Amino acid sequence: MRNNPEPDSTVPIDKICDMYVWRNVNTRARLLRYLYLPVGLVLVLFRLSAILLMSLAASAMPSRVKPALYRTLLWILNIRVRCPMSLRQVAAHTDGCVIASNHISVFDHYPVLAMPHATLIVVRTDSLLGKLTGHLLFQCSGARYWKIADKRQLARRLRQWRRSPLGTTLYTTPEATINNGLGLFRFRPEFLVRGLPVVPLAMRLKAPLSLNPNPLHGAGPMKFLRLLSMPWLEFELNFLDRQVPAPGQPDQAFADQVQACIAQQLQIPATQWTREDKYRFRNEQGLRG
Repeated sequence: MRNNPEPDSTVPIDKICDMYVWRNVNTRARLLRYLYLPVGLVLVLFRLSAILLMSLAASAMPSRVKPALYRTLLWILNIRVRCPMSLRQVAAHTDGCVIASNHISVFDHYPVLAMPHATLIVVRTDSLLGKLTGHLLFQCSGARYWKIADKRQLARRLRQWRRSPLGTTLYTTPEATINNGLGLFRFRPEFLVRGLPVVPLAMRLKAPLSLNPNPLHGAGPMKFLRLLSMPWLEFELNFLDRQVPAPGQPDQAFADQVQACIAQQLQIPATQWTREDKYRFRNEQGLRG
């Protein structure tokens, strides 16, 4: 791979922004989804109850047993996590590193919380459902998080961590927005840490019933509930080789390099479009609609 790959400028933004909830809209697929709806509603209630009960149980248990308890919760939720590395190999490969992952759904943190030394960045959310389930999942898994209000606070936490990085693996999503699995938004350099190696994480999500995990105009709670109602979800995680910036390499060039690693693994384009471009496109589509 080139040291300074350039993002693909030929991909139109509508190719990485799905407009609709379902990718298959033929009559048979619609009928199947209508028939499945009562089952999905029951699964949502059951799984929300399971998250609550398992988290309450975890609060009374020592930290060392929480990872196993959390993996049991994933099994109950029928969230499958495929990774060619064992947990021990993941720990050895990622300890003290920044894990830069593509962002494919509001469920991305579910498999990540099962990884060793996982630490996530948490920003403000307006969704009460998101706040509640996020708190319960962290409690159940024993994973850590940084609550970040702005870029200045993020920079301060990163500087503190850089002094003693071992024992912490920081997972970030440098796109700062969710893609549709067909291309990557441009990575932001502020989500990477100078002086520490970066491990690109190429993540895939398979969902049944032709569900699009992140429709452009969908509300966050509805995206969450639709994913929770699915009979199963399958995440594939590939931890790639560590990346270190070359001497004098600009921050954005290094971020582009990490983005290109993931795009190459997933065989999708690494585009020049940013989070701001996505929301501008969404607003334009809303006005036309």
